[in-house]
Amino acid sequence: MNLARFSLVSARARFLSIPDFEKYNQLVLDLFEKEKFEELACLYLEWGKRLLAQGKLDEGCFFLTQGYVLALEHGMEEAVGIYEILKNRQRED
Repeated sequence: MNLARFSLVSARARFLSIPDFEKYNQLVLDLFEKEKFEELACLYLEWGKRLLAQGKLDEGCFFLTQGYVLALEHGMEEAVGIYEILKNRQRED
């Protein structure tokens, strides 16, 4: 989905510019309010991957699960990749 890929780039750019949780949290709230669910799913995906890379399994899988739900709800191609990540960590059948 081209929109989702664009959203991933946009979400990544926004994420990298967020120095603390409060600003990250505000971005999440803004995306929900504006109903930019595909961009939010990509943001959750990026955050989840970063946490997994830091060895934070529970936290990373939490954000990946949120991204997975949104990706499924909006028919995003990223859902397949998120599913595989969760499955490899015994968080999905």
